[in-house]
Amino acid sequence: MQPFKALSAAEQLAEYIQQGILRGEWGDSMPGIRKLASTLGVSSNTVNAALELLQNKDLLIPQGQGRRTRVVIPGDGAKPTFRVAILPYERADVELDYVVEIQRRLKEAGHEVSIAGKSLVELGMKVERVARMVTGMEADAWLVLSAPQTILEWFVKHELPAFALFGRFRQLPMPGAGLNKIPAFRAAIRRLVELGHRRIVLLQPDHNRKPTYALLVRESLAEMEAHGIKTGPYNVPDWEQSPAGLRKCLDSLFALSAPTAIIFDRPNELIGAQIYLAHKNIFAPRDVSLISDDDPAYEWCSPSISCIRWQSHAWVRQVMSWVDCLVKGKDYRHKRLTKATFVEKESIGPAPHA
Repeated sequence: MQPFKALSAAEQLAEYIQQGILRGEWGDSMPGIRKLASTLGVSSNTVNAALELLQNKDLLIPQGQGRRTRVVIPGDGAKPTFRVAILPYERADVELDYVVEIQRRLKEAGHEVSIAGKSLVELGMKVERVARMVTGMEADAWLVLSAPQTILEWFVKHELPAFALFGRFRQLPMPGAGLNKIPAFRAAIRRLVELGHRRIVLLQPDHNRKPTYALLVRESLAEMEAHGIKTGPYNVPDWEQSPAGLRKCLDSLFALSAPTAIIFDRPNELIGAQIYLAHKNIFAPRDVSLISDDDPAYEWCSPSISCIRWQSHAWVRQVMSWVDCLVKGKDYRHKRLTKATFVEKESIGPAPHA
């Protein structure tokens, strides 16, 4: 005979709520702890303990502070999943090695992963358009790539669990991971100056230019100034981030005072510029030196591409830790910056004569 075991108040309440879940009485989400305590006539501590027991049984999934706990009715013994949506800066971001690895790890952990219908670039970086798309998707948390501060502020304001991978998140109460590219940019600029370059252009994304210059841009301009280069809008041009916008920007730059060196933010921008300039008989490094973030495709390039390089393993681990904390109802706001380095290769050379 099994020994008799008296159930605690929390265990009795958990059993009562569980039976209601299995009958579909609670719907898709549980009321707040105070409302449950009032409705069921028990203390908030008892309700909290009962909900934790049900979370351990995978019948409830916390959605983060200020949001209702999601109810999961098990079917065929399947473990409930946490839904993570990825909002890329541009469509090609979902193919980046570390983003692919994050998707793989999340799926292996039993979570659902979806990609937003449109990227930030396709949405024009407009907060209202992002808001409409995000609120129209079923997701428990969002991984947001390279977003401007205004969009990240919207996620914070509406208490939507979000992790910023790059972008201007450092001053916001949210978790994030990014790059400290300042030492690498300073090293690249110093090397270009040693090679005789004076007309150096930083082709930077919107979130590094607006509403004010990001720290990376300010420090890069300060490095140029330290070497006697007078800086201004020429060094950080405003441009529309699209293939047509890139070509228009290059036409403008090379029309009068052609730059002798360009530092791009993204590899696809460098490759697009390299092909477009070649049609105009402008080649690297003969006529212009080119640098951008690293990319596996550069292994096929000749001349080899000078780049800003880093290790991305820590970002994958951090995103997984963030999701794990969300599933357990824990707050997670850690921020991490990975230091990047400048790697000189064949795409830079002595500045051409004026």
